[in-house]
Amino acid sequence: MPMTLTTNRWLRITTLCVLYFAQGFPWGFMITGLLSFLASRGLTMIESGQLTAMAYLPWTFKLFWGPLIDSFTYRAMGRRRPWILVAQFGMAASLIAMAMMGDISANISLLGWMFFLHNCFASLQDVSSDALAVDILLPEEQGKVNGAMWGSKVIGTGMGAMVMGTLLVSKGLVFAIIVQTLMMFGIMLFPLLFIERPGEKRFPWSRNEKTVYKDAEDIRNPLNVVKDLIRAFSKRPTFSAALFIFAAAVNQGINSGIMPVFYNQTLGWEPDTYSQVAGGPGAVLEFIGALLGGVLADRFGRRKIFFLGWGGFSVWCGIFGILILSLDPIPYWIQFAHLIIWPFFIAMGTVAMFALAMTLSWTKSSATMFTSYMAISNLSVVVGTKLIGLLTAVVSIGHLYILLLIIGLLPAILLKAMNPRSILELKALGTDNFNKEQKY
Repeated sequence: MPMTLTTNRWLRITTLCVLYFAQGFPWGFMITGLLSFLASRGLTMIESGQLTAMAYLPWTFKLFWGPLIDSFTYRAMGRRRPWILVAQFGMAASLIAMAMMGDISANISLLGWMFFLHNCFASLQDVSSDALAVDILLPEEQGKVNGAMWGSKVIGTGMGAMVMGTLLVSKGLVFAIIVQTLMMFGIMLFPLLFIERPGEKRFPWSRNEKTVYKDAEDIRNPLNVVKDLIRAFSKRPTFSAALFIFAAAVNQGINSGIMPVFYNQTLGWEPDTYSQVAGGPGAVLEFIGALLGGVLADRFGRRKIFFLGWGGFSVWCGIFGILILSLDPIPYWIQFAHLIIWPFFIAMGTVAMFALAMTLSWTKSSATMFTSYMAISNLSVVVGTKLIGLLTAVVSIGHLYILLLIIGLLPAILLKAMNPRSILELKALGTDNFNKEQKY
């Protein structure tokens, strides 16, 4: 009997981590390496915010991807695996299309649309991978494996920033994209060769084995998925968590959009140096934050570590803003510190958020609900990038970072309402008992 993701613990963990690495590698190249390179050629903060928004916007589509993958499946090949294969191939194909256009680094509008196209497939791959994780991870694995998954994405992002940022400066845009394309096809071997459950087919034309899911539905009415989602978010903890996530990630969007331009044009950093620091020591510390977030979330509580991560990021932003206003010039060690500290807090908080979202996700459309939380987070980041032009027109960078402190700490009033105990009780009853529970 071949190894499957549900029967082999290390295979499912490795596969999930490799898929997350595949999301991070091009992301690090686009958001860190390429933006820093473009900043050295005169990219403005508003343009940087626009490109960041075009990269993040498809991740809000997770609200639509979730019902789609929950409604339409090909169970003979696995519930999630066919969607992962489609998405992974689309990621590689979008990079091929980008490489065939030549060096488009001077065409900000076209570059933005290519960011958008690639991340449409990347977000679909993310939703499918998250749904796979919800399906196959055991409850006692969720915190630690979420930390490992996010840590893998961090490593991918760091390598994408450091390696691709360096190649971009030395070899050019087209060469850097070709290298990424080859990597995407290599990673595709994991979902291509390994199946989810015993009895499933590896390819559509494979010999039909004794399939344990032959009576399962391949198509489900999407309206039922939407109804499940509405019912699920009608609960106080689930709705409060959605509000918290939306409010918490705005400052990440603002910070991500302004940093490449601020470091290059104001602080005088070279684009390859910026990429190497962000993708080197910055990624190492972020990886530690991801692993720590998973362990601490399991030990001390997911809400506490969620807020510790995002709240810690907000407090550091306030400190950084005060230092910018107080010191002229800003010492190099402070510039370096911000570049490596803020991802650590974000990683810690994000992993705890993943674990909390899995706990709060219930009903037959739990995968859709989980991805909805992720989509809300990305929508919040997009909102933050859209505020850059308005805010930088009225306040200095130092005052802007102090404002991020206030924005990031306000959601703390929702922490108590996010207690998942009532949702865990519903899960213990079983999703089929939802209507019965409603009567009481």
